[in-house]
Amino acid sequence: MSQHARITASVAGRFAREAAAAGEGEVCAVFRRSFYARFPGNRYACLGEASLGHGPLNAVLEDFSLPRMNGRISFEVKGTWLPPAPSGIPDAAAIRAAARAPDEGLGCLITGRHNALTEHALPALEAVDRWLAGHTLAHDAAALIGLGPGLTPSGDDYFGGVMVALHLTGRSTQADTLWRWLEPRLPARTTAISAAHLAAAAQGEAHEALHAVLGGADPALLDGVGHCSGWDALAGALAVASRH
Repeated sequence: MSQHARITASVAGRFAREAAAAGEGEVCAVFRRSFYARFPGNRYACLGEASLGHGPLNAVLEDFSLPRMNGRISFEVKGTWLPPAPSGIPDAAAIRAAARAPDEGLGCLITGRHNALTEHALPALEAVDRWLAGHTLAHDAAALIGLGPGLTPSGDDYFGGVMVALHLTGRSTQADTLWRWLEPRLPARTTAISAAHLAAAAQGEAHEALHAVLGGADPALLDGVGHCSGWDALAGALAVASRH
């Protein structure tokens, strides 16, 4: 890909489309099948090949090639992906029974297992759980923000799953409350890219695989969502769904 590229996405999520409309962006992270670009207004898009899948920040390119780091790009979008309409409360027990979550990250919580990360996160996880039960969100919960490696750490993905599930279960007001608490804490604790994904989750939008699994599809679909991001998000979502 040239230093300044103009490319076309066959389909993009709502947040990626807004990024494209903002003007020219700068490539800020490059992976094997995708890359992130930062656009004016602190907007982000993840552009890649079809295996990337659909999501609020994702843009599936018609002709994918890896760009240069810090290269300039602009892109147009032919079609828009939107998440499915809420279809009711997810069947948490059935999802847990079918899940084969990895040992790393927070996804192991789905099947009642623990690792060093979950043990470290336990006070924060318990604080979130108490908040879901109706108590004040304790300061301990902030330890989840930015917890774990990568552009979208496990703790952030967990919060994202919580907000998506709150929307699915008719608790959008509570999701809004959580986002108002999270947003000002993000710049000091996590990456800008992770914050962009959390902003989408605050609107009830996540990768299509998470929506599909919460709607009854095979949890193995989450194997292709980041290193373990999909499973981390599912753990957060089930923390909400298990209370219904």
